[in-house]
Amino acid sequence: MMSTIDPNAELFDDGSSIPSGPPPSSPPPTLDENNTPVGGGGGGGTLHLSVTDPQQIGEGRNAHTFYRIDVRPNQYADTIASVRRRYSDFRWLFQRLHEERPGAIIPIIPHTKAFQIEKRLSEELIEERRVSCETFLRRVQIHPELEGAPSISAFFSPDAEVFEQAKKDHPETEGFISEDGTTSSAKEKVKHFFVKAGIKAKVARGVDLEETPDAAQVDEVEQYLSALETHVKALAKATLYLVDVSKETSTNMHELGQTLFGLHQTYDPDTTTPDDNDSSSSSSNNSNAKSKNPSLKTISNIFASLSAINKVKYDDNYAKVSKPIIDIQDNIKAARLALKRRKDHAITYNTFLQQIKNRQAALEKLNHKNATSPQATTENQIVSTQQLLDESNKSSKVALAALEKVTQRVFREMDRFKHSVDAQLRLLYVNHARVQVDYSRQLDVEWNKLLPNGNAGSGGAVNGRVGGSGADDGVLSKEAEMLMI
Repeated sequence: MMSTIDPNAELFDDGSSIPSGPPPSSPPPTLDENNTPVGGGGGGGTLHLSVTDPQQIGEGRNAHTFYRIDVRPNQYADTIASVRRRYSDFRWLFQRLHEERPGAIIPIIPHTKAFQIEKRLSEELIEERRVSCETFLRRVQIHPELEGAPSISAFFSPDAEVFEQAKKDHPETEGFISEDGTTSSAKEKVKHFFVKAGIKAKVARGVDLEETPDAAQVDEVEQYLSALETHVKALAKATLYLVDVSKETSTNMHELGQTLFGLHQTYDPDTTTPDDNDSSSSSSNNSNAKSKNPSLKTISNIFASLSAINKVKYDDNYAKVSKPIIDIQDNIKAARLALKRRKDHAITYNTFLQQIKNRQAALEKLNHKNATSPQATTENQIVSTQQLLDESNKSSKVALAALEKVTQRVFREMDRFKHSVDAQLRLLYVNHARVQVDYSRQLDVEWNKLLPNGNAGSGGAVNGRVGGSGADDGVLSKEAEMLMI
């Protein structure tokens, strides 16, 4: 349950052991059977992060939720540092990491959506965001390309003023790649903006950009992502359907069981006393009929058990299969964003190249004009244009160096990404097979109870018990009957 807190209260734990920066980075972690990072593999130096204790501040449209972030040496140790952050703070960190480490595959977090107040502050949504934010932070923590990112230090700083100043200096914006004002006047900045807009328009029309020697390898990465996205989309559709079958089967079997239980209540020959004038042969026939097949009550109980098993099977499948494959789809989106950042740098580089061409053409015109009709004003324009041309040449070299750096980061990330996706898919379908095997045994035990002459003794275990014993069958029947009611 959420509780409200005083917005002026101290949000951080006291203690001399509170670190001034973020937890250290580590190499990519291994995954457990639920596709969750289980350690950084960096020699035991990875701290344990947890996002807990959602607390609401304000009311109505001004209401928002703070999440507590605890840092521990390990999962079971005492907290050594604690800060509180809003959901928008996590989004700010997501954007800043893209700006500070362009080309890195930053873990995806859910984006803001237009929610009604009731939905936006519902416990279900808040818990969903808490889990997503915790997963996001843990993956950021062990991401090798994000080590030393300034925004991480600010995000984990126990000094609220440090974090607020960081957000003020770098407000959340729609764009990711910011221009740092390489030109000296507002007029030139406007020109630079329109030159870049022209480059983007050419790209939209399919005109190729001036690229680095690694352009062919970048194309291979894009082709790989496109093919992967297509295949994973098909896998997700088929896999999620198979998982949902258990849920639908559970619902249908529950309805069947309820209906059969209702029929049992209207007439049960096992509890009906024959009339005095019935013949002995008729009574004998009824007795024989009862001995061949289970009663409707027994059948309804079995369907209740089948419904319950299929529901638990669905929950297990959802955790081990559905969520991981959705996570893979999010990882593909994150990889595409990394490529987008690289393309933004390529556009910036081409913007300066186009600017160089424009200023060279302007300089040639001024030189020609000065040669035919020398004037002091023209000479001043030549000097000014030459300075702008030199500035563009310098800026293009800086932009090229940045583009090459981002390109190499993309290549490193994609090598890790390919191995990660392969490992995730293998684990996902191994887990899927385990779920099918485990619950098929349980389902077989229940189905066997419907067969004449009783074959319930063969098969696996139900809820940890070996099927077939009379005592266990009685317990299961009572549980199934209670579930049906």
